[in-house]
Amino acid sequence: MQVGWLTWVERWARGVFCARVVSLNAGHRLARWLALSAFFALTGASHAADLRKFPPAPEVQPYRQQLEALIEKRYPELLTQKITGTVMVTVLFEADGALIDTAFEIAPNDSQSLTASETQFARFGLSAGDLRYLGESRIQTPLNTVLVVFGGRDSHTLDRALIERYFPDVLSQGVAQQMGIWILLDHEGRVLRTGEEAFDSSALKTVLETRYPGIRTAEMTTSPVLARDGKPVTNSAGEALRLHCVWLAPGSPTPGEP
Repeated sequence: MQVGWLTWVERWARGVFCARVVSLNAGHRLARWLALSAFFALTGASHAADLRKFPPAPEVQPYRQQLEALIEKRYPELLTQKITGTVMVTVLFEADGALIDTAFEIAPNDSQSLTASETQFARFGLSAGDLRYLGESRIQTPLNTVLVVFGGRDSHTLDRALIERYFPDVLSQGVAQQMGIWILLDHEGRVLRTGEEAFDSSALKTVLETRYPGIRTAEMTTSPVLARDGKPVTNSAGEALRLHCVWLAPGSPTPGEP
């Protein structure tokens, strides 16, 4: 009887212990799941915040020295190793001249027979007509001749992405007559404020500086809003809608800063 009682106690204790372990394991799994969820939420938010539009550069097309410096920085092995075949580097720039991405490949063909083509930018998700300009340059390193094919992305794709995020109803419903849309960005291209209202485009910078005391604006661009089919979006009067982007001057405080 005593042995049976001890056996029952032992089984009860083991059950409690096992339940405790299962509970702890479940707690650890839950905590881990919550941590991962928070991580992906944060990284997702960070990714969403990466949509930027930089201020226009005085000269958007890259000059030879810029391409040479890019090759030296991104592909230093081309300066120290002899490559068999034709070395090709495809470079994609934003419409304002900011670097987006590069791609490296070795082609077996003679470099003299290779030329720049829009199809080389399909790897970046672009199709024919998405490039504002296209060019090529042959850069001579100590050991290799590098064919650099470079292109600048048209701003329409980026503008449409900004509109889809900040003005989601515009592409499907348009805007009323005399209404316009604007975006205020810092000098690093981050969106600070947006607006849909009636305004005079020639006075928009003054309007924003008055509305947000202390800020100093610099560049402003105006571009037509295009739908995904490439057709211009119009207002209720049939007039083409344009996106106005205004950038803060370097060193300017942002709206709300003391």
